[in-house]
Amino acid sequence: MKAGVLASLALTALLFPGAVRATAGFAETHSRLEYSSVASIRWIHPGDGCDAGKYCFRVERADGTYAGFRGLDCSLLKINAPPEEGSNLILAQCSGDRGWLVYDLRTQEFLAEPGPWERAAAIWRVQGLAEPRFADAEHGARGLSRTWNSLVEDTLFLALLWLPALLFLLLPVFALVGMCLLVRYVRHRKLHQLVLGALFLVASLPGWWIVWRVVAARLAR
Repeated sequence: MKAGVLASLALTALLFPGAVRATAGFAETHSRLEYSSVASIRWIHPGDGCDAGKYCFRVERADGTYAGFRGLDCSLLKINAPPEEGSNLILAQCSGDRGWLVYDLRTQEFLAEPGPWERAAAIWRVQGLAEPRFADAEHGARGLSRTWNSLVEDTLFLALLWLPALLFLLLPVFALVGMCLLVRYVRHRKLHQLVLGALFLVASLPGWWIVWRVVAARLAR
């Protein structure tokens, strides 16, 4: 069975290299991450909506409305995670100009406008806060966890995205299982083995037809 799956993976990569590359870069994913009682984080990984690149954070209200905070318009490459208990300050790096900021989510005001790290870090320390740990949008957003709804949505999205490819990869496996069942039928003469073997072989026919059309088209060039 494992050999059949590996063989079908190799066959797909050889016959459809462009499709494999396109599928690998196709998924545009936005996930919602838990942050605080005031705010949540929309993590784009990858997708549109970042000021620069395909990976970033967007700070939004925790009520799920996808509304933002006044003045906090830039997408973020890094953000302190998670904030200290009772603190509404964030220390983050914009993804566009890479400037660092300190922002109060409760009052919706900047303590430090986007700029040099040294200025933002100094203001952060003046507030008496501990040295921050950062979640990085380009490296897994470690330190932040997805909301339950977001985890379910992301899982369903990936399942739907890869379902056609998985079904196609299973077709050679169906053929292998069908042949094995027919061999067992020849040896043991059990009717259910004949029926199941025939069903598996019939299920694999569309896949072999597609392979034949692709190979024939390439040979005709």
